[in-house]
Amino acid sequence: EIAQGISFAPIGLLDMFNTGGAVEQFEIHKANEVHDGGFSSNNSEKAITAFVSLRVRGSGRFGVYSSQKPLKCVVDDNETEFNYESESGLITFYIPVPVEDMYIWPIEIHV
Repeated sequence: EIAQGISFAPIGLLDMFNTGGAVEQFEIHKANEVHDGGFSSNNSEKAITAFVSLRVRGSGRFGVYSSQKPLKCVVDDNETEFNYESESGLITFYIPVPVEDMYIWPIEIHV
């Protein structure tokens, strides 16, 4: 549980045998721990309750579980399109092929 009533879990690269092996780091940042009164989102009037930051290695279709649809997903400082399946809570988006070997992608998911 990353915030009251919001559950979250990183899954990893969905088309790989060792799905979770891509996740190098996983941190939760709650709004009241970082800024007083919450975050603001560029896309939405709704205040961000928390955001999850991940450090991920590899490329391809990446998945996470969230009990709530995120406000936005950011991969390497670029907002990216994502798909949210409300029945299962699965969020999927694509991580591009990195330019350099062993690159670790910074990812943020705002809820």
